[in-house]
Amino acid sequence: MISDQEIVRNVLEASGFETLNPVQELALRSGLLKGRNMIIVAPTASGKTMIAEMLMLKTILNEKRKVVYMVPLRAIASEKYEEFKKKYERLGVRVAISIGDYDQSDPWLASYDLIVVSTEKMDSLLRHDIHWANEIGLIVADEIHLLDSPERGPTLEIVLTRLRQISDPIVLGLSATVSNHEEIAGWLKAKAVKSDWRPVKLYMGVCYDHRVDFHPQRKITLNEEEPAFAELVRQTVKKGKQALIFISTKKNSESAAEKLGKIVEKHLNHKEREKLLELSERVLHTLEHPTSQCERLSECIKQGVAFHHSGLASKQRALIENAFREGLIKIITATPTLAAGINLPAWRVIIRDLKRFSTFGGMGYIPVLEVHQMCGRAGRPQWDKEGEAILMAKNENEARYLWENYVLGEP
Repeated sequence: MISDQEIVRNVLEASGFETLNPVQELALRSGLLKGRNMIIVAPTASGKTMIAEMLMLKTILNEKRKVVYMVPLRAIASEKYEEFKKKYERLGVRVAISIGDYDQSDPWLASYDLIVVSTEKMDSLLRHDIHWANEIGLIVADEIHLLDSPERGPTLEIVLTRLRQISDPIVLGLSATVSNHEEIAGWLKAKAVKSDWRPVKLYMGVCYDHRVDFHPQRKITLNEEEPAFAELVRQTVKKGKQALIFISTKKNSESAAEKLGKIVEKHLNHKEREKLLELSERVLHTLEHPTSQCERLSECIKQGVAFHHSGLASKQRALIENAFREGLIKIITATPTLAAGINLPAWRVIIRDLKRFSTFGGMGYIPVLEVHQMCGRAGRPQWDKEGEAILMAKNENEARYLWENYVLGEP
């Protein structure tokens, strides 16, 4: 039996930290390791995963029961799997991932302690009547606020309901800052633990007419001879910083990356150009027979820019993400999928497109919560004291709408 203090120490050590942050301390004080359902509500990048890891270790090492870590997207599942494997296999924790074929019951999962799944795959496993379901002692529902989502909410609700009927596990929900967390906590008979603490101060603003107004109050003025979007990118790389740019469609994210490459490459040094050339070759030959998309991506990377979306091979996405973390790729243009949990912070986040097509209601503005999650990627805790998130407005009326609904609005 390992003491709670030792479990906390193991998680800190594996994560490269010496002390807990305020959100993690609050979770422990609120009874995280005392065997009750809990919802952790805190901003993006505030260390919620580490909170889950403490309870996961206790469940596996002390109670000898399985943990299911459930995420909404396959890309997040892959990232979490790699992270948990690297951190906890040395403690004897057997980590597995199951996100693929929905027709398979994956019987081999029975011999693993920590199973990372997508919500849809967990739904499929339960429909196959997996025999190890009654061994689950903890279910971690990452992005539990998606219970409210018309697309993903119903499946998540069914999975949580069935699991609670089968093995009555502890449920730990991790949520971005949403207004309905008390309602979710009530449904799960869980304690809601809410914190607004963020590791890096966030300035959120709207760009219109070559000027950005931020909250908290400050502003920047842009060179009027250049398009504002291009000027924000130029200014970012000139400062030696990086930016994540969210664009509504795969096609548009690719064409934006190609255009921005011409700006970014002027600010690369000789060593960076050499490394990017090498990286571009690796990305090009990820597939045995490179596609035209592989060729376009490879050309962008030579210029220090990459596009990132679900149409890329997972190995290409991983190469891009690692090169961005290392500071080699300066700009990523991405579809909003990247905001939903993948840990890829940048000094500046630019949301170029605030509208997208939905099967439910045609073209409409993105929900406030999604925009806040994108903005939450601004500011790298290890490097920056602050981060900037900038929403691009097309006219004065839209600038006012973005300010009132997103900058000042609550999810």
